[in-house]
Amino acid sequence: MKKLLIDSINQFVTESEFNKIINTNSPYYDQPLVKFADARDSLFEEYKQIIGTFHLTPREAFEMEYGKGSFQAGTVISVALPVSEVIRKSNRVQKEFASKEWALLRTFGDEMFLPALVNHILTLLQRQGFQALAPSQSEDFKTYTRTEVGLASNWSERHIAYVAGQGSFSLNDGFITEKGMAVRLASVVTNAVIDADERKAKHHAENCLFCNNGSCGACIKRCPAGAISESGHDKYKCYAFTYSEEGRQRAVAWGGEYQYGSGCGLCQTKVPCEFSNPYRKK
Repeated sequence: MKKLLIDSINQFVTESEFNKIINTNSPYYDQPLVKFADARDSLFEEYKQIIGTFHLTPREAFEMEYGKGSFQAGTVISVALPVSEVIRKSNRVQKEFASKEWALLRTFGDEMFLPALVNHILTLLQRQGFQALAPSQSEDFKTYTRTEVGLASNWSERHIAYVAGQGSFSLNDGFITEKGMAVRLASVVTNAVIDADERKAKHHAENCLFCNNGSCGACIKRCPAGAISESGHDKYKCYAFTYSEEGRQRAVAWGGEYQYGSGCGLCQTKVPCEFSNPYRKK
């Protein structure tokens, strides 16, 4: 089952017309990293203390969809999609706001291709006789909750990816995989029992050079909103900049959707962790 899922996901990313930049044959995303976590991993429960009691466990998410007592065991599938080189390259030269290519990624990549990929995974699992859902696409998903440490969702794709062994967090609250930080994340919960992947990170920020030894901090200089410092990431400043009226209008002018804004991504590009895990090389 694991091989079937990985092969099918890779094929979909390669062949889907949703993953083609408009008027070109270039993809929004390169080949993904697919990892699996035991849905009963104790870390999911710990997130209720780390993030907040509002953060769902896989069991809670599953039973919201299929009813109380419906979950016995299962798997969380985490997919990390690296942003393609052509889009990353366009954003490296930016200093004040996202490039056109990065801005359009928000609409056509994040909001169109990712849901199509998730639906593909759900359909595949259901055809194999399993139940499955994508918490971030459910009616119960809450995009943001205000907390003492900033905005948080009740199903954090980055925290899910950490449990699955995709990588670790970084100073700017990004997520550094083996293919870098310029990635998008998605996940599915299923009652299919699939062997979990090893979580190699010894601590939550293992892949970040600054968090490990203070040797980097490139993302601090790259942030046009002044939202990143040696103390960490101000999510409120970041959100205000990313979804500013100016950014939304810029997205519309380039052919994107107003509600999705133009994004930013400067701290994810032209940094040592853009497309690889810099700490693993040390």
